[in-house]
Order: sequence, then structure tokens, then C-alpha cells
Amino acid sequence: MPEANLESAEIDLQGGVEDDITEFSDNEKISIDHVNFEFEQSHKLRGIHRQLTVFNESQCYQTIKNKHRRKYKFRLDLAFLDPRPFRIRNIAWKWLYASLALWGLDAVMIFAGWFDISSIYLMGLFLAITVAAILTLLAFFYLSYDTVYFRSQYGKIRLLELENKRPNPKSFRTFINNIVVQINKSKTAKGLDQSKFLAAELKELRRLKDENIVPGESYEKAKRLIFRHEAFKSSE
Repeated sequence: MPEANLESAEIDLQGGVEDDITEFSDNEKISIDHVNFEFEQSHKLRGIHRQLTVFNESQCYQTIKNKHRRKYKFRLDLAFLDPRPFRIRNIAWKWLYASLALWGLDAVMIFAGWFDISSIYLMGLFLAITVAAILTLLAFFYLSYDTVYFRSQYGKIRLLELENKRPNPKSFRTFINNIVVQINKSKTAKGLDQSKFLAAELKELRRLKDENIVPGESYEKAKRLIFRHEAFKSSE
């Protein structure tokens, strides 16, 4: 997979702060005639659950639920996605090293004979170090991430984001392969030349902005990229 372009516009796919409210975004109200395939994944430590439903050959509903935020659902037209999956991977090494150092300090206390359950001070120190070691280890797992995403073809806004290899590598690879095929089929079905495709993508991004899926700043960056494209200039 290509490495991520760090200049790509970031979008917040989540809603507000209430867990029991579902925000649904699809102003065009496209009905589901048939489902092509579905995919689900969860990250228990982060408290995030995603469900994707690809339907009518070219549409995709994303439902994202974060335990700290409300459930949110919106629709994408797959034809306007770049079929290449991009990847961002971050390993929070400093938190792992900190945890290992604290576990090592615990081990030193035990093997050096400093750990004495009869001493309230030493017992308290040992427990404090152990708790800190556990917390830093949890921080390592929480802050480390391996994300695969798809962005809009020309505006380069991240619109479909997934945890890599979840729920397992095999099903994840199958889903990625399926959605890449579906994206390419959707593009072919549109039958648009490049200039008309650019205009159509801009309209799709505007819809997502109006539905509060894409922030205004990200939309403006995408619009500038599209306006600067040679095919768009030649159509004016």
C-alpha cells in the first residue's frame, strides 16, 4: 500500500458527546435496493465500532460509534474515491520503553531485596511503580495505531478510514480487495470524462460539507486542488 500523504485533509468522522443519539446524514435519501457486501470492525481499547454497507453497486453507508461520542451514519458515493488504499502507522515507542523501564525497576526491587511487604513505604512504592507500568503500557496500545484509508480522487480528503487487519488479516484483505473492485466499477459506470468527473466530485464533497461530514476548511483545500487541475481549467 502507498504510504500516507500527511498533507491530506483530516476529517472527524464522529458526532457529538451523547452515546444514545444517532445522527444520520444523507440529504439525497438514496434507498437501499440491494446490498453488495458488509464489513464490521471494533477496537475495544479505543471503544470504536465501525460498520460499512456497500449497496446499489456504488454507494456506501458508514456507521461509526465511539463510546465517548454519539453514533454517526453517513453515505459516500464510491465512484469519487481513489481506489488506492493508503496507510498511516504510528507506534508509540516512548510509552512502551517507559513501561519496560518501570517493570524493570519493579524487578530490581524484588531481586535486590528492596521489596519488603512489612514496610508500608516500600510496599507503596512498589505498587505505585506497578500501576504506572500498567498505565504506560495501556497508553502504548491506545496511542499506537495502524490505519488504512481511502481518500477522494482529486480533492484528497480522507473519507473512509479503517483499523488495519481488524477483525483479522484475512477478512480485512478480502474487504479491501472487494471495495477496490467496487470503486473501479463505480467509476466506469459513471461514464464521465475527466472534467465532468472533477465537477461531480466537487459536488459530492459539497454535499458532505453541507451535511457536516467534511469540515469547511478541508472542503476549501479540496476545492482549490480541483480548480487547479488542468482538466477542470480546460472545461471553463
